Amino acid sequence: MRKRLVTGLLTAALLGGCSPSPPQTPPPTVTVWVTPTSTPDPLSPEPRAAPDVVQEAVDRVIARYGGEAEVAFLDGEQARTSGLVQDAPAWSTVKVPIAVAALRRDPALISTVQAAITVSDNQAAQQLWLSLGTPEEAGQATEAVLAEAGVHTAVQTAVTRPEFSSFGQTRWTSQDQVAFAAHLPCLVGAEPVLAAMGQITPGQDYGLGTIPGARYKGGWGPDPDGRYVVRQFGLLPTDGGQGMGAVALVARPASGQYADGQAMLTELAQQLPALPAVNCRA
Repeated sequence: MRKRLVTGLLTAALLGGCSPSPPQTPPPTVTVWVTPTSTPDPLSPEPRAAPDVVQEAVDRVIARYGGEAEVAFLDGEQARTSGLVQDAPAWSTVKVPIAVAALRRDPALISTVQAAITVSDNQAAQQLWLSLGTPEEAGQATEAVLAEAGVHTAVQTAVTRPEFSSFGQTRWTSQDQVAFAAHLPCLVGAEPVLAAMGQITPGQDYGLGTIPGARYKGGWGPDPDGRYVVRQFGLLPTDGGQGMGAVALVARPASGQYADGQAMLTELAQQLPALPAVNCRA
């Protein structure tokens, strides 16, 4: 079986404040391996394109639960998005780049990273954030990690909702999350974070967590009106287990209930098509 090699670089607002732009360092190269499964049968119908499959899944989930749903994935050449969830905070998904930045600063924080990722411990995440300096310095350090993956998302450093962390209110699009996920295995110091993403605690293993071998992080929380946004991003085994495909899911159910958001993500995850693998190129 032959493999086609498609190589591309993924390129991707801080509310109420300003922060210096992260260094414009070029992101590492990501190689996308696309493996044909068989020789096409001229008498068989053409296989449906992945974007069509994903859009149909989004439509079905919205028809059942109402509200909004969104899926972003890397299709082998570019990040694609189906559906839309408007103005969704990152919530705990932003703990991933914070953890990478904190471990680079202090490798002794490994147990704190594991708590922040595997059980989404908020106190542990706050400790990682504080280890990076002032809020402005922590934001810059986290943005620098994102920029290495070609993502220029502004990390929220000012508390806008007193009951929640500043960084959890970062507006991080699903498309930028997919770009970051695709580059995450390439980033220096990310290995322990990726390992923790493969050990998510029971109870948070809905959505992408229903897929064996997934490495992912979830985040959830209520909008000011009380309606929950539930989201995940990460990497899924693909190509016979030889690589990982990048994907991000977001839902805001009409009911506003966390449980319905969980169910929406699970149904979306179970309907994902096979994704091409992304691998770092030496």
